Amino acid sequence: MKKPYWLKIHYLKYKINIIFFNMFQFFIPKNKVGNKILITELDGIGDIVVRQKLVDRIAEKYGRENIVLLVTYAAELLELSGYKYEIFEKDMHYNFLKLLGLFKKLCKYDFGILYSLEFISEDKLDFLKKINLLKINAFKGGWLDNWEHKKDIVLVKPDGEKVLDRIHKYAVTVLNSNLIKEELKPRLNLLTFEENYIAVGVGASDKKKITFPEKLSEFLETIVEDYPEMKFHILGQGKNDIEYFQKLEKVFRKKENLVCFINKLSLVETAKHIANAKIYIGFDSGLYNIAYALEKKQICMISVKRGQAFYHKDKNINFVYKELNAEPTETVTETKYNNDISSISPNVFKKAFDSIIAEKRSENGL
Repeated sequence: MKKPYWLKIHYLKYKINIIFFNMFQFFIPKNKVGNKILITELDGIGDIVVRQKLVDRIAEKYGRENIVLLVTYAAELLELSGYKYEIFEKDMHYNFLKLLGLFKKLCKYDFGILYSLEFISEDKLDFLKKINLLKINAFKGGWLDNWEHKKDIVLVKPDGEKVLDRIHKYAVTVLNSNLIKEELKPRLNLLTFEENYIAVGVGASDKKKITFPEKLSEFLETIVEDYPEMKFHILGQGKNDIEYFQKLEKVFRKKENLVCFINKLSLVETAKHIANAKIYIGFDSGLYNIAYALEKKQICMISVKRGQAFYHKDKNINFVYKELNAEPTETVTETKYNNDISSISPNVFKKAFDSIIAEKRSENGL
């Protein structure tokens, strides 16, 4: 029988730490209510990237100098845009001493308003209930739902087919703005000099968003057939991505064409690397969203059963997915990978690549 959520170790550990936090937070002087704005974005890199223009709009209303963001990832990108931020370390909510340290830092700011931008529930932010605030804005269905009777709070229902629709509704509701949706499309402004390589992102937040290395090798081999000297710059971060590259390297016919940049670049350097590539190839991930914000031509391999909201409607993205009548590929030895993506035909992938090359030649007048 499946264990109830409230009996799971991580939930119990979190609740115990919150009890200790609530006991000791009384000894920390609380913030004065002022004109500073706290924006929380404790989800992934891709989420932060696609909400970039929403943060900019909030900053336009209150002044960039009054904005403080609380993030776990993508701090470098915020720094690039000139924002002040504090870091909520991964799993900090399981360590009440670290949580108290962060709380003490936040209490030094004269916050008045909180904008919680997370798309999904983030119970880890419950500790913010102890900060003095005049007003709170958040997506409905998240961690702030139980504050409704305690605070001046605006909860926005996350309606819309695509994530940009939800961001637009949030902006219109909480900023009382008549913005059009296109004005909220993310844009990373990086100086680019296109070079003769293809950037390939091998990671994602979940293996269910990617295919196994042998299948990616099949896809890339179709490019090598026509462009035997083409280099593939492999991008990623962490142990899993390194292991993925090692498996890819073992099966790829022209190993000398693979250049590994995993764990060698900062996030900003990775973004620049994508910006300077001829094309970006990857899966539904943070790097896919960075390529989207860079308006880079890209191929994104997806499953039509997952993540529909983040499959952006954009002329620069060529989505590749399993044909309706294709036989499923069972990843027996690697069950965590996505069977739908693994069932994509290399011919379908090559057709998408050729289409992008034709578009680029047309745009360049070749």
